[in-house]
Amino acid sequence: MLILGLLGYGVLRLFLWHPWSDDDRDSRADPGSGDVSLSKSLRLTGLTLPPGATNVRYYVKANMRGTLVQLTYRVPCGRVPGVLAEAKLTTPVAMDAIGAQNVRHFAERHGWRPDTGTTTALTDTKTWPTTALVNTPPGAVDCSLYLDAFN
Repeated sequence: MLILGLLGYGVLRLFLWHPWSDDDRDSRADPGSGDVSLSKSLRLTGLTLPPGATNVRYYVKANMRGTLVQLTYRVPCGRVPGVLAEAKLTTPVAMDAIGAQNVRHFAERHGWRPDTGTTTALTDTKTWPTTALVNTPPGAVDCSLYLDAFN
């Protein structure tokens, strides 16, 4: 009887209060994003968030096969080459390639449109590639980066 009582208490406690409650949720996470924190998902996928990045939003899904992270932020356009070089995102990829399509859908959900300036798609050479879209609006000081990584 004691065991059943403790089991019932544990289930009730998890139902009423649990560590992944919305109160503890990172406000930068997209709706439907998993419970993995941004810092942990960055470590798992090898992505970095440059200091001073603004308008940060992300989506993460983790399961037994790995961790998917989609991330967007803005940085001064002059810093973009250094950010891309540090992330080893140097290989151009077609905008209709499979990896670019995934990040493109994420970018569209966050306001990117094909006519909002120059957009470049880049990838790395890892087995599980990271793909980035870099959007440079005409005359803009800040550029938008959209990244998709799986590990």
